[in-house]
Amino acid sequence: MTNEDRGVLKYFPAQVTEAIKALPAEHRQAIEELRLRLGQNMTYFACGREWVLLLRKKPILADRELLDEVLARASEFSRYAAESSLREGFFTLPEGHRIGVCGTVVSDGGRQTIKDISSLNVRFARQVSGIADKAMNLLWTHPTSALIIGPPGCGKTTLLREIVRQLSDRFSYRVGVVDERGELAAAKNGVPQFSLGKFTDVLTGAEKGKGIEMLLRSMRPQWIAVDEITSENDLCAMSRASYCGVQLLASAHAYEKSDLYARPLYEGMMKQGIFRNLIVMDGRRNVTCERLTA
Repeated sequence: MTNEDRGVLKYFPAQVTEAIKALPAEHRQAIEELRLRLGQNMTYFACGREWVLLLRKKPILADRELLDEVLARASEFSRYAAESSLREGFFTLPEGHRIGVCGTVVSDGGRQTIKDISSLNVRFARQVSGIADKAMNLLWTHPTSALIIGPPGCGKTTLLREIVRQLSDRFSYRVGVVDERGELAAAKNGVPQFSLGKFTDVLTGAEKGKGIEMLLRSMRPQWIAVDEITSENDLCAMSRASYCGVQLLASAHAYEKSDLYARPLYEGMMKQGIFRNLIVMDGRRNVTCERLTA
């Protein structure tokens, strides 16, 4: 496991960390997720499939006590932090790792939150050098706005993070990052835990549309990067930024280019021609790049 991965282990009791450390090296180095489903055996995802996590050849039952302990550690035993995170359906940990939460959605003072937690998905965040080489070859030749697409869990955020770093460190661009969920930079007390480059400014916690406008007004970026386009508001803000001469870097859930034209949200984006470069990741994390016509 990397140093970043080891940071996840402090959110688990000793029996879980012992089991993870005892995994075969191939699995230990490739682990992507830990899954806790109430009343089921705990599992992990590595090498393309889900496996039961064993402690001395016996499975670890994900009971209520275990789920509650992980949540308490993730929120640093702060009730306010736990309630705030549960409204969003996930916890972002200081190292950039993320815990997704499932349970019963209820209304709490006009806002939704999750109670009776039934599942946790701990996703490992990593900085991977070299993953962006093909994309950077394209952006060196055509330094214009780029969209990263791929299925869930294929590594789009990891690729986006590395492209930002190289745009900043290799090409010396001023890059503004709207890190809405704290996954790209994993800033702790204002200090990014992942390297995003020496000419990169990070705005953490802002909604993407609002964050883009804030960066335009205050930081004079040459590029603006956001993760996961999910709303019309995101697209409106990016469209306005493109008119200001700023290049954009973003990701979206889609299996292939045709998906972008089949979904109303993305179809309008493609017709506007906001992005000129398309970077596609498949389920095996292979990267292909192409130029988009106006």
